[in-house]
Amino acid sequence: MSSPWTRERSINRFGLTEVFTPAGGSEVDVVFVHGINGHPYTTWTSAKGKVFWPAQLLPPLVEEAKARVMVYGYDADTGSPTGDILPPNRALDVDDQPRCGTPYDGVGQDKIHNHAEHLVATLCANRRSRHATDHPIVFVAHSLGGIVVKRALIHSSRIRGKKTEHLRSVSSSTHGILFLGTPHFGYEITKWKTWSDMISCVTLGGSRSQSRLVEALKPDSETLQVVDRDFVDLTSDFHIFYFHEMKPSRLDNDWRYIVDEASAAPVIQDVERAGIQQDHVHMCTFEDDSTPGFVLVTEAIQRYAAEAPEFIRRRRVTDPDEKQVKLVAGVTSGLAATSISTSAGHALDSKPQSKHYYLVPRDRVKDFVGREAQLDEISAHFSRPSTQQPRVLVLHALGGQGKTQIVLEYCQRWRMHYRGVFWADASSEVLALQSYTRIATALSEESQAKIEDGEMAIGMVKAYLEDWYEPWLLIFDNYDKPDEFTRVKRFLPQSDQGHVIFTSRHRDLGRLGTTIELPGLGLDEGVQLLLRHYSSQEIDSNRGTAREIVRRLGCLALAIDQAAAYIAYKQILPCRLEEFITLYDLQRKKILSYVPHKFWEYGSIEMHGREDQIKAINAFTTWEISLGQLMRDNPKERNAVTRFLTLSAFFNPARIEESLFRNHWENTEYWEDNKHWNNDPPKKKRLRNVFKRWKSKEPRNSNVPTHHTQIAWLSAIGTRRDDVDVTGIPPSLKPDDQWDADRFWEVLQSVHRLSLVQTIEKDTNGATFSLHPLVRDWLQHRVQAVDHQQNIKESFDILESSAFCYFENPTRIGVSEKNALVSHIDACMLADTQLSESQNQLGSEKRSYETASNLASYYYEQGHLESAESLERRIIKNEDTDIRYFARYCYSLLALGRNDEVVRLSSHRRQFCEETLDERDPHQLTLMACLSLALRELGRYDEAESMQRQTLQLRTEVLGENHWDTLVSMSDLATLLYERGKFMESEALARETLKICEIALEKNHVITLVAMDALTLALKGQSRFNEAQEIQRQVLHSSQHLYGMEHPITLVSIKNLAQILESTDMDEAEKLYRDVIQSMKKALRKGHPHTLNSMGCLARLLREDGKDDEADEIEREILELEEAAA
Repeated sequence: MSSPWTRERSINRFGLTEVFTPAGGSEVDVVFVHGINGHPYTTWTSAKGKVFWPAQLLPPLVEEAKARVMVYGYDADTGSPTGDILPPNRALDVDDQPRCGTPYDGVGQDKIHNHAEHLVATLCANRRSRHATDHPIVFVAHSLGGIVVKRALIHSSRIRGKKTEHLRSVSSSTHGILFLGTPHFGYEITKWKTWSDMISCVTLGGSRSQSRLVEALKPDSETLQVVDRDFVDLTSDFHIFYFHEMKPSRLDNDWRYIVDEASAAPVIQDVERAGIQQDHVHMCTFEDDSTPGFVLVTEAIQRYAAEAPEFIRRRRVTDPDEKQVKLVAGVTSGLAATSISTSAGHALDSKPQSKHYYLVPRDRVKDFVGREAQLDEISAHFSRPSTQQPRVLVLHALGGQGKTQIVLEYCQRWRMHYRGVFWADASSEVLALQSYTRIATALSEESQAKIEDGEMAIGMVKAYLEDWYEPWLLIFDNYDKPDEFTRVKRFLPQSDQGHVIFTSRHRDLGRLGTTIELPGLGLDEGVQLLLRHYSSQEIDSNRGTAREIVRRLGCLALAIDQAAAYIAYKQILPCRLEEFITLYDLQRKKILSYVPHKFWEYGSIEMHGREDQIKAINAFTTWEISLGQLMRDNPKERNAVTRFLTLSAFFNPARIEESLFRNHWENTEYWEDNKHWNNDPPKKKRLRNVFKRWKSKEPRNSNVPTHHTQIAWLSAIGTRRDDVDVTGIPPSLKPDDQWDADRFWEVLQSVHRLSLVQTIEKDTNGATFSLHPLVRDWLQHRVQAVDHQQNIKESFDILESSAFCYFENPTRIGVSEKNALVSHIDACMLADTQLSESQNQLGSEKRSYETASNLASYYYEQGHLESAESLERRIIKNEDTDIRYFARYCYSLLALGRNDEVVRLSSHRRQFCEETLDERDPHQLTLMACLSLALRELGRYDEAESMQRQTLQLRTEVLGENHWDTLVSMSDLATLLYERGKFMESEALARETLKICEIALEKNHVITLVAMDALTLALKGQSRFNEAQEIQRQVLHSSQHLYGMEHPITLVSIKNLAQILESTDMDEAEKLYRDVIQSMKKALRKGHPHTLNSMGCLARLLREDGKDDEADEIEREILELEEAAA
């Protein structure tokens, strides 16, 4: 006889309550777990008829499967509303009015893992007391309850201790899980004004206080990420059904989905999913069998309960970990016994499960539609046999067509197939190296600081993946510039287990692998994406108008998504979609008047024909509409944010750092007298650090003309000033006007909501954001051509401020940050070349000389010598060029090994300057120092020594012995003395230099490293190899830390160490020479003097070791390179 639930029975607020037990005993346990601010009774009870369906509707359906039904309660309250609430130790009778909150125990502050452990312990205790420990389990979980269940199963599965072995029975007995509205990836916070608003809506008037549980449900929650990652390893053991809400919830006259489909029901291979035509709160309550979702949910419970006993029985037979095995005492959850004896006497290997990795950005669109054919094509490609190792697929389409989102969808659906899924930003080599550093950090579980440079990261990633026997997937996203990023194949691990996907707007990538051309969305797919928030009846009634909108948007996925965001933002009813068409037509006219007929990438390289060009314009028009919705109640602030976005478009769009704008703010000072701002006069600006390239030291030009609105837009995005006037006179600055990181984040959130930026992130170093490349192009082109020059100039000013911060304290900035700034300068230079007239480009007119020289010097310091030389050449070709710019140019030529040019140009310039400048002029001395170094490299030692001694004497008199330039001259002379065989004098001068450096400079300053280099050479010349080796290793370690492995300074340090080791460890010396030669050929050039010198040293070393054939081959290559250079 069954024992049905009756009105006399009560439900325990906390713990388990049996609400149905079949006659004759049970064989399966069905456990219900409520969500945030929920209750074991009210969560599952209908509002109208007070039907508690687990006890009143479910039992007849599961009685045949002999399923026992239980509800579980835990403290998931986020606060206590006013009124009398039941004490926690009292059971709730159905006649009581249920409320959320418990004033007796306050706000629920337990963490998710606390609730998970309690669920496991309580369930085990109940099952043991009823002799039901071997019963299969089916969980039904709503909202947060799903996260608690996942965490409980993770906890149970990891138990290996002898005394707690019984707790493992929960995971080993679980067969099925129904997740109803569970926020696997968190609640979408951008939909709510505050978290309390969301919690209020979730619980129909519950408390608005925050708790740890609320914090754990944010999209960027580390708790959710860890649970998601760890649960992936278990999903293959369970039957899973995801349910998502199909009706929005109402809050403050707005309708929102509490947990969107992407978070509640991710698409995963072999996992069931369905929608329920109810909102978040009511999707788990049923009045009768006609209530939406009842049949879907109860059929799944019934099916899982019926099939569970056989599945669990087979699992226990085939899986040695599930047999009744007593583990050897002392084996912990972190170690597995190599052999476990069963009752039959067989030895069974117990291997720990491989760790899974899913390093994929969480910017997958929440409403992915269509594209099934393309997803099937990707899956089919990787399923076919292939001799390619790894198998490579290229997904090609116009920007904004949805390439990245299709790949993200594929990753999500097939993540269980791969041991690891990894994402790399391939928009530039620098960013790809940064991605590989993050991947290497995750694989090795080392701190990122221990990964010295990108090459080391590449080696680590390849070594790990090539060693795996399970499939892995690598994505190279936005590989759009193969002509610049040419060495992408060196990133690919060689393994037949590997699958690689490239996304690109570049058509000619067939050399990498099979190419799939991505078409635009179909009209019906586009309509589904555009009107995804409306009912199927509303879509059908307005399909014609919606198709017209999709057609006008060129079937471009990104533009359609943008339009959908605007329609939702304006709450345009389906019957009034014509309003959007009218507004769209008006905006398109305005935009087209500002856009040139030939777009740069889309009009020349990428675009072929008018149809494609119109698509690009369509996307531009859509974004212009969204921009018009930005801060409509504050036009001044909107103008400032628009200015901020426009200038950001000239940087590398993949990752733009808050520090760029903060540095510019903190390094800028203005006249406080407002009268100076009439009629757009020049800005008074002082950068707090004097420009420094260690070869020369120059003050910043104090009067640089700049548009007078600069102070206003910076104030608007980075401070909370109320007196910002974008169009009028800027306010005066006060000493307490500090950069406000929270304000900047608010601005990013506002533009992110309208999809004007692609992603936003925040960490301890500040905020970062990215722009879709097509949005970047729109921002650049939306203004009239006459404004391009001013925008680019101001963007260069922003980058110059960050370069100054580096020169002020180079040791506080990591290699990745330095490379990021290089990528921004590269992007701005490219835009300048393509959008500015040649006579107006950076460095081509006098007012931009200083900025051009400063950015060239940053290039120089980061080892980008060709870029530095190219930019400085723009300056010196002008007749009015100052000698200081000429001296800097000569140093770039010197670093490139073009010594003959240095001698020719500097000799001519010195003769010209002798007529107008005193020989004691610091710039004249800089040129003399550069010329002496070129003479030294050419072997003209007498001339070089004479000139260096003269330079050193004059610098000491004019600048003082502690000046950086004086110390550089001392080190240069010490090196020259070594090359002339004057070892004792060289050592004495080098030690004197170091003594001054210890007083005048900070530790590990580049000038100190140069002096240490000179000292090691002097010691080597005296055969004091051990002393020299010790000092040179210190120099190399510091160089690697400051500059990375491929910087010229680091490479010269490696070469110097190899020369010292020739006398003590020939094998290590040979290895260092081989490595540094390969690096020099990439970082410098094959014919560079440093490269040729290192090759000559290796050939000599090989000949001494009897390897004459290889030495002959290297020497022939040296001759060929010298002839080519000549």
